[in-house]
Amino acid sequence: MVVLLLAGFAVRAPAATVEETLARAQAAVNAGDTDAALATYRALLPSLPRNARQRAEVLDELSAIETDAGDYDAAVRDAKAAADVYAALGDGRGRASSLNQAGLAQMYAGSYAIARETLGRALRIATLAGDAEGRVEELMNLASVDFYVGRYTDAAASYDLAARILDEQRAAPWTARRRRILLANRATLDQRLGRYDEALAQYRLALADTANLRPAEHAQMLVNLGVVYRRLGDPYKALAAYDEALPLFARDEQLDAELGVLKNRGIVLALDLGRLVEARATFADAFARATASGNAREALQARLYGAETELRLRNLTAAAREFRAALDEARRLETVEEQWKALYGLARCELALRDVDAAEQHLRAALDVIETIREGIRVPSLKSDFFNDKREVFDAFIALRLQRKAGARELFELIERGRSRGWRDRLRLPAHVELAAVQRALPDDALLLDFWTSSSGSAVIAIGRTSAAVRAISVDTAAVRALADALPRGAASAWRAPASTIARGLLPPLPAAATHLAIVTDGALASIPFELLPEGERLLIERHDVTYLPTAALLLRGATRIRRFAAPWSVQFRGFADPLFRSAALDDPRDVRARLAGSAREVRDVASELGGASRLYLGANDRKAYLDEQDAPPLLHIASHAFVDSGAIEQSRILFSPANAAGAADYLFLKEAYDLPFAQLELAVLSACDTERGRVLAGEGIESFSRAFLAAGAKSTVTTLWRVPDESTAAFMRVFYHHLQLGATRAEALRRAKLRFAHSNTALADPHYWAAFVLTGDGLRPVSTALRWRTLAIALLLVAAAAVAAWIARRG
Repeated sequence: MVVLLLAGFAVRAPAATVEETLARAQAAVNAGDTDAALATYRALLPSLPRNARQRAEVLDELSAIETDAGDYDAAVRDAKAAADVYAALGDGRGRASSLNQAGLAQMYAGSYAIARETLGRALRIATLAGDAEGRVEELMNLASVDFYVGRYTDAAASYDLAARILDEQRAAPWTARRRRILLANRATLDQRLGRYDEALAQYRLALADTANLRPAEHAQMLVNLGVVYRRLGDPYKALAAYDEALPLFARDEQLDAELGVLKNRGIVLALDLGRLVEARATFADAFARATASGNAREALQARLYGAETELRLRNLTAAAREFRAALDEARRLETVEEQWKALYGLARCELALRDVDAAEQHLRAALDVIETIREGIRVPSLKSDFFNDKREVFDAFIALRLQRKAGARELFELIERGRSRGWRDRLRLPAHVELAAVQRALPDDALLLDFWTSSSGSAVIAIGRTSAAVRAISVDTAAVRALADALPRGAASAWRAPASTIARGLLPPLPAAATHLAIVTDGALASIPFELLPEGERLLIERHDVTYLPTAALLLRGATRIRRFAAPWSVQFRGFADPLFRSAALDDPRDVRARLAGSAREVRDVASELGGASRLYLGANDRKAYLDEQDAPPLLHIASHAFVDSGAIEQSRILFSPANAAGAADYLFLKEAYDLPFAQLELAVLSACDTERGRVLAGEGIESFSRAFLAAGAKSTVTTLWRVPDESTAAFMRVFYHHLQLGATRAEALRRAKLRFAHSNTALADPHYWAAFVLTGDGLRPVSTALRWRTLAIALLLVAAAAVAAWIARRG
């Protein structure tokens, strides 16, 4: 795990004249007796005058302790009360420092927007007070908030400003330590963006002179450096970094951190180097140290890692014994995270020993514990990450129930129970998806194909309005990879053979009446266009329109009202294209400097196909800020550079023009796209490279821009699986929007555009030019449309002609 070194909060020490009680409280803090310190400070507060400096200092101390203890509401309350005292005293520095502490507590609580506002206020006050050190603190903490919510450009800007202040104040004694922390945090940002070489260089600079760092800060940098080395494929240097960190944590008496390093060390030995016997010894060392110190939680975790190592060594009896002991201890300590891990470990031992009944019992118990934990998580981002390491528990149980011939209803609800739960929470979709509810949402002529793939087996559940059937399938991963690799290479690629292989193992019989297919993919299946799979002698797209869904629960999302024939002056469309910029900090200039002039034509052509008015943001006006408009029309089209890295998805981004014409390119990062105000958006078309690609996250699915835009409120998206030439993209989009304006459903409009290309008898008939475009979300409804001016004029002329004819008839 990579950890940011927070600038933190510098609590001002009590004055020399502070009463003995206050000194006693401070001594308790220094001794680590936080309960005694809290009790002493709270008892002292009523005796301190309302606007006394000592009162503010006590409130600051209380807030710092409460933050460390996880009592964030109390920490915010006391920090704001301290800020009010400093405001009454006219002490801007003290007020900014207390607000900074409140912002940190809000950040730890996951209230990122509120934390950003509080820290921004602290920064403004510190600036007015001329407090350079305070400004650096607040800027670095603001960067931390932006880091956690995926606003990486803003985080980098805050770090840059903090660096400029440090340069201006280089003679001040406080700057050396702050500069080291800044370098480490810039390295962490580079690491998050997948720029591991840059991160490595930053860490080396930060570690070049550690005289001003506390031992624990030095050690944490080494741990982060070890993570970078692992990412760069050098586990030996990772081990060396961990070994160097251990004595530094010991010097600061940070036993928990020491034990964490030991666990990291064991994981490298076991997973990267396959040195299982050494890993077992490392975990045994961690267990012994934790037990000797009385740290039951760390001892329990070391025992779990040791049991896992025994399982990998195929010492099944020893592994089962250790998992049972861990389960008993986890129940005694009431630590539920360790309970499910122990239950899952036991189940795997029992499956290996062919005790299927006991394995099923323990898997079911593990899933119940997982659900209990999840219900207690309040921070949405944590819920999204929650199933990362738990999908395999669901997979093991589903495989076992499939083997035992469970029915379609049970398997469907199990599959959906472990799929995209964090993403569904963002949309307030139901946690439990019932088969009957999904069937009621399907039209008579639609079929839902819900796929499940895992290392334990694969299946598809074919669901119609009145039927549901389970079918075990075989996924030829080599053919899936071959198809996904062939299509982006260009026309005349060898796609037919792998498509046929995939279809034979994957597709159930499809009823002729099912003209609409809704497909929930899983794992690597998200990387291929099902439209190209053969169904008999024809392709799937020739008989069915296709919509993709991250989860079947999306069918239960409330529908928005579709307006037909709105007034021609109503705004229907926003288009963004042709970004202009002088430089692009995160990208190779050779890849991004070429203007996308064709994209501007694409957007203008699309606007010409639609009725109603349009807002076009082209060239220098192609700015990210305009995405935040609250009165957004129903259609959005973005034609730009996009960069997607499935290995480091945090750096996935769409490029926009800078807010300042002379500045560097601005970016919409994938993570911040989740928070865009798209509640009224019916369709977002991302006509950029690879916007449907992304990292496959266990338990959540593929992290792509389509999911981000849907989570932000868009009802459907059209994205791309690979890069398509600009000219053919523009032609394709014009056909697609033409059919949307005529009233076709979104999926049918996309199908007609694809068939226009496929049957064109030109070079554009090759799937390379049209199969990349996929529709996700609501595909079974049309979009809102408006009248064209010329249509209205013709209608008025006809009405006028009819009126004249009627008048003439009456006169006659």
